[in-house]
Amino acid sequence: MKKYSIINPDPSLRRNLMAFGFECDEGWYPLIFELLDKIQETVDANPNYADMEVTQVKEKFGTLRVYMNYEPDEIFDLIQEYQKKSEATCEVCGKLGELRELKYRWLKTLCEKCYKYREK
Repeated sequence: MKKYSIINPDPSLRRNLMAFGFECDEGWYPLIFELLDKIQETVDANPNYADMEVTQVKEKFGTLRVYMNYEPDEIFDLIQEYQKKSEATCEVCGKLGELRELKYRWLKTLCEKCYKYREK
């Protein structure tokens, strides 16, 4: 994580929640790292974004959410693109998946295999 100036975990949890790490399953890690690379590249190319930080990365309502301390349009658009990609990527294994409703009305993006395993 040291390659990202935009990731600065705050153990006191006052500035951000990154001390908790990524609050999702590992299937989305490739999406997350690809998105972080693009955000970092954008930040590095714009000195006005030097104080930009990721404040949280998690699953919410079955899709990937990445929160920043502020989001210019170009960063907002990147985050939205990857949120959309997460709707078709199994959160558990990373294969092609779809947003599904589980027991107790919980939403999670899963492939068929992970969905069947989860619903046992």
